[in-house]
Amino acid sequence: MLVYSGDMFNDLDAVPYVITMDVVETPDPLTVTTPEGLHISYTRLDHVPKTALSERFGAISAELLQTVNTRLFMVLTTS
Repeated sequence: MLVYSGDMFNDLDAVPYVITMDVVETPDPLTVTTPEGLHISYTRLDHVPKTALSERFGAISAELLQTVNTRLFMVLTTS
């Protein structure tokens, strides 16, 4: 799972969750692939309570984040 969050979003106490995206083994046309070969399904959105999170396992590069941001924006504006 990729937790889609940021400092501004995390500081909003009125929003008790973070957006998540599935990370899958098999790529498809609606995934973004990380350098490690993981595939982020930016169309498979869910949410997790902030209180359920305790550790950060890793991060993605700024370039990859920009790609995910762009594709997520496209999905949300065409839904």
